[in-house]
Amino acid sequence: CSDDSDMSNLSDDKDTRPAWDNKLQYLMAALGFAVGLGNIWRFPYLCKKNGGGAFLIPYVIMLFVEGYPLYYLELAVGQKIRKGTIGVWTHIHPMLGGVGIASNVISLLIGLYYNMILGWALFYFFNSFQANLPWATCPRINATHAIPECELSSPTNYFWYRDTLDISHTIEDGGEQNWRMVVVLFVAWVIVFLGMNKGIKSSGKVMYFATLFPYIVLIAFFIRGMTLDGAIDGVKYMFSPDVSRLKDADVWREAATQIFFSLGLGYGSIIAYSSYNQPKNNCRKDAIFVASANCLTSIFACVTVFSILGFKAKTRAMDCFESNKMLLLEQQPGNYLDENLLNFTFKEILFEFNLDDSQASTERLLRMVNCSIESELNTNVEGPGLAFIAFTEAIIKFPAAPFWSILFFFMLLNIGMSSEFGILQTVVTSVLDSGVKISKTLLTAIMCSGMFVVGLLFSQRSGSYFLDIFDSYSATLALVTIALFEVLAVSYIYKISRFEKDLKEMVGVTPGYYWTISWRFTCPLALVIILGASLAGLFRKPLTYSGWNPATATKDKLLFPAVGSITVTCCLLPLPFSLWV
Repeated sequence: CSDDSDMSNLSDDKDTRPAWDNKLQYLMAALGFAVGLGNIWRFPYLCKKNGGGAFLIPYVIMLFVEGYPLYYLELAVGQKIRKGTIGVWTHIHPMLGGVGIASNVISLLIGLYYNMILGWALFYFFNSFQANLPWATCPRINATHAIPECELSSPTNYFWYRDTLDISHTIEDGGEQNWRMVVVLFVAWVIVFLGMNKGIKSSGKVMYFATLFPYIVLIAFFIRGMTLDGAIDGVKYMFSPDVSRLKDADVWREAATQIFFSLGLGYGSIIAYSSYNQPKNNCRKDAIFVASANCLTSIFACVTVFSILGFKAKTRAMDCFESNKMLLLEQQPGNYLDENLLNFTFKEILFEFNLDDSQASTERLLRMVNCSIESELNTNVEGPGLAFIAFTEAIIKFPAAPFWSILFFFMLLNIGMSSEFGILQTVVTSVLDSGVKISKTLLTAIMCSGMFVVGLLFSQRSGSYFLDIFDSYSATLALVTIALFEVLAVSYIYKISRFEKDLKEMVGVTPGYYWTISWRFTCPLALVIILGASLAGLFRKPLTYSGWNPATATKDKLLFPAVGSITVTCCLLPLPFSLWV
């Protein structure tokens, strides 16, 4: 890389570039992009799956190993060069343009399915304006019988799988459109257009509300959740550490990838947002603030979620307990179950009341089941299922349930929209920086219209299966590859000494040993390990998905057919671009 490609040569001729109105507006936009739906439903699931409180250890370590250094690096290059992701990496070296193109492809892929999730939140938000929430009870065939699919599962499951998704059993047999999902998807894209049509001047102002309102709602849910019966059980369950899980390499890999998704590393959005900063902005403080706030938000949201899941688990366990008590009273009128037996197993209850094998074999006693708060909390719920099934089931038990439902789904919409704005800003900034003579409004309209049409893939009856494919395979490998090339490009092509001079010019001080060692050694090494582990995981087991079986109201584990494999291949398209060096 020749001396005339020094970053410092670029800042002088960017006086006409649009800029944030003030520092607070930028921080709200950056924090709004970083704090997304993954903080609300992916982090709690990973925490539960990977050792509870023990998962916080690899999560915080990975924040220092890759989170802070990569976030600071992306902020710095965007702010100094003041271009989008393609312009930044092409400037550092012409052959690195593929890294920027890959970021744009990823942003388009993720933006496609992310807005369908926002459409689902809109559907639930609209349905919350009812005195009796529609997912509180099963619809009935007649006065005495409910719809079998609902009876076999639950009202919240039925509303999600049948009323909302009208889901097909397999990915192959659900090609027809679900018109309700088409409508909410269209409304979601209209909102995105209105929020972005004037560039950062419009999206920046929206961010004040879109970023702060979710925190107000989270605090309200935290206060409400901690007052519920069973909340402490849920929080204890979350923080009970299983240190043995730290021996599992997958736990560390999932902690690392969660940092990527949560902070938005490799998307190009951080570079795009920081390119509208003033050249002398202290981006080091910004990086530490946003990354730390995002991490603390994940933990706070996790506590809030598990307090409410603990309430739901306690409620279900008590319902089970009451059912067992009635069965026992019918069989042994003189016996009474005490709540202290709530977590007893079936055999322990029989022993408690001196019931012999012949008595235990009666039909009524065989219908008794084990009732346990822990077994309810052990039920794996992740992603959309946590928000649209588990959380909604808990909310219907709240006093003034519609009010809390409106608050919750409006919060999801704000969190999702602020992230969607950041994701798509990558593409808008790259196109405008390329010199194309087109207005921001027209560009945004073309992009939103085209993505709505392509996004109809997710509004089919089988659409949620395709969305799962995109969510699982469209980003991880490519994002890690992009980040690896970014840190290698700055450290070894642009040279770390030159980068340190640029940082001193912007921030006022030369970066310390922690930053330089991270960029040169620890961060690249960690990324290579994550990349290898992710590739091994991709080919270690066959590609499967969970198909909803309406006859049994359960999920069947199915192999992806040809159409699924093709979609997975499409999701990996950014990889060739990121390898174009």
